[in-house]
Amino acid sequence: MEHVQPMSVHRPRAIAAGTAVLGAISLLTAVLFFETIPDNPPGDGFAAGLTGLFVMLCAIVGVLTIAEAGLLFLVTHFRDPTNLPRRLLTLGAVAGGLSIVLLVVPMLASLVFDLFLPLGSVVGIGLLLVPIGVIASGLGAVVQLVDEFRSDSRA
Repeated sequence: MEHVQPMSVHRPRAIAAGTAVLGAISLLTAVLFFETIPDNPPGDGFAAGLTGLFVMLCAIVGVLTIAEAGLLFLVTHFRDPTNLPRRLLTLGAVAGGLSIVLLVVPMLASLVFDLFLPLGSVVGIGLLLVPIGVIASGLGAVVQLVDEFRSDSRA
């Protein structure tokens, strides 16, 4: 008879996979925007500088999100986290993924479809989700380490 793992074990792995894909999309967007920066920008170079900021934003958010996804996957795959660290790590990965959906996907759509999309408060919310994801993932990792240290010292 085949042993089936509970659904709660597969859900963080699926979230980690989806978040990693979003992180890769963010890195791809950084590359695409980087390619649009001219070698000798016309005028004072303000537009090229602004595009450079978008490139850095996409690259940083993409790397952080992939790290959050990787941390969630590694902890849930190689350890048996308790409820709190699993939830914190999942929250971190979800926040990272949502930050890409709110920050990077509209920029990518504007580049691909040559549209100007008014982003307004979406950018602010996306920027706020980046540190929330990093803090939640970091806390989840710390709580997992503390839990393991406690269980090792009891044994």
